[in-house]
Amino acid sequence: MCKTNKSISEIIDAYRCELIDRGYSQGTFYDYSKICRIIQKWWDKKGLKEFNEENAFQFCDEFIGTRYLAPSLTSEQRRKLRVIRMLLSIYRDEDFENYTPSHQKIFKTKLGDVFYPYIDWCISTLKFTPSTVETHKRVATKFDSFLWARGVNLAEVSSSLFEDFITSESKSNRVRYKGVLRNIYRYLYETGITKGDLSIFILKEPYIRAASKLPTTYTEEEIKNLISSVDRSTPLGKRNYLILLLASEYGMRASDIRSLSLKHIDWESNTILFNQQKTDIPVSYPLIPSIGNAIIEYLKYGRPPGGDDVIIVRHDSKRKGLRLSSGGIYSIVEGAFKNSNISNWQKKKHGPHSLRHSFASNLLKHGAGYYIISMTMGHSYAETTKTYLQIDFDQLRKCSLQIPVVRSIYYNHMAY
Repeated sequence: MCKTNKSISEIIDAYRCELIDRGYSQGTFYDYSKICRIIQKWWDKKGLKEFNEENAFQFCDEFIGTRYLAPSLTSEQRRKLRVIRMLLSIYRDEDFENYTPSHQKIFKTKLGDVFYPYIDWCISTLKFTPSTVETHKRVATKFDSFLWARGVNLAEVSSSLFEDFITSESKSNRVRYKGVLRNIYRYLYETGITKGDLSIFILKEPYIRAASKLPTTYTEEEIKNLISSVDRSTPLGKRNYLILLLASEYGMRASDIRSLSLKHIDWESNTILFNQQKTDIPVSYPLIPSIGNAIIEYLKYGRPPGGDDVIIVRHDSKRKGLRLSSGGIYSIVEGAFKNSNISNWQKKKHGPHSLRHSFASNLLKHGAGYYIISMTMGHSYAETTKTYLQIDFDQLRKCSLQIPVVRSIYYNHMAY
């Protein structure tokens, strides 16, 4: 998290640009801008210049009445808190908050004192991504409420207590929750907060194979329709066209698209090579002409000069040259779907990951082997690739067997 030293005016200007870049409606933009003017007026009245967390929380406490989300808040209070939270995400240079939860979890036990140092350690040592941090926070706050309701402190735990905590959760959540709690309790032991390693009381969840959901995919014709919907005559269009190509031709994740740099491209050998952001596993792609030409066209005629050391950047005036967020890439892909002629896309998943799934599905249709798909997708585990075998209906039909004729006196008798 990188906090910026900017004035309230600069933060609000950057926030408005973010709203425009994300394609927020005119009505929402007007409503949030009105709240920004209220915030600016309060800042000026207090004689404050710089935007920071302390001042933001002071505004919440004095003007809204609370800094925490809760179901009891009025819609007006929720909107003001939403804007403050979005401004804070700009200030912290974090991924933009796309939605505001109905209520805000706060720590009630001493787990809150150790959780944030734990998260800082996880980010620096284990390289946690923002989504993983959010998962750990969600589990930790839920466990914190559980301990508080039971009147139990961090060290007064047992196997039965952990089982009681996850008893009503789904199979996938039980595995996830136990993994998070093991990490936390190992950290507590290694840092001397608990005398013993209490993670041994967290029992391993029995393995039960669960039915997997089929991924959302689009046909090659639908992908062509999507890409052709982009107006490539503008700088933004050249950028968005490149994003769609990277997602559909290589199956790249949004996190890798936003981090792609010229240092990852070997023009002499026509290859793109980098370590994936999610898994840190190296992956290599051939630099096909459509991608190479799109990169050159964007760099020469679309990309703003300077900024971050990445190829794809923001174009708005206040944050020009900075890398896009993963949420920003999602909004760009969603916008392309809106402009396309693809039917019923709203009823399906329509972010960059749906293009990644479609890439794997179309590889299967062209006869690519299981190992090739796994390598191309950069999967950490073979089980991940097996998901796509479930949607290769043409190959599955070849495995079907004819129903044999039943020759039995019993069945002949039943026929009458």
